[in-house]
Amino acid sequence: MQNNFKGKALNDNVIVFEVVNENKTASGFDLTGITDINESQKKGIIVALGELCPKLNNGESTIKLGDEIIFTKHRIDPFTQDGVRYLIIKYQDIVLVF
Repeated sequence: MQNNFKGKALNDNVIVFEVVNENKTASGFDLTGITDINESQKKGIIVALGELCPKLNNGESTIKLGDEIIFTKHRIDPFTQDGVRYLIIKYQDIVLVF
């Protein structure tokens, strides 16, 4: 995915492009909306990091732009920029980095 995000995340905020998993049965029935209700995590790609996100001893961030992550979906703020939907999450809501 090409990062076309224009902006800068502040504080410990992380801007994420949500990766939507299609959940279809073999017969083609779409279960995406049904299964998302029961899931407490979502998958996304980092497009911007705030300056207060934790850093390693060498000054590098523990996460970086383009990292694929799993995050808790309970505290997200969605917004749209140039027709693309992004999510604002807090650094501490990141559960897993790929």
